[in-house]
Amino acid sequence: MAMPEERRTAPRLLRDENVIVKILVAPARPELVGTEVACSTVDVSATGLRLLLETPVEAGSQLGLEVDLTEHSDRYFLGGEVMWSRETEAAGIYLVGVHLLEGNGFETERWNGLFL
Repeated sequence: MAMPEERRTAPRLLRDENVIVKILVAPARPELVGTEVACSTVDVSATGLRLLLETPVEAGSQLGLEVDLTEHSDRYFLGGEVMWSRETEAAGIYLVGVHLLEGNGFETERWNGLFL
């Protein structure tokens, strides 16, 4: 299978960090709205995250993210939109690409400061 074209504009850092995801909008699966799940990052950048989840979340879903960076002993509250999602070779584990959003209550600017 061909790999998709790289569309990221910011360099990514391989990081395994703990994240609490709250599903805010899920057009394909409205029953998931309000669900909170724990997951981890595969990598992070100023503009997005790649997550490993045990819950399938479709592209177009919007998420509230609480990212706990162990190295910085700090927590970031972010919002994001799922750009793509696919099941991994391990059944029931999903790899999800999330583009970070700006908005009230999101700490996007503070998060971006980590990557300067």
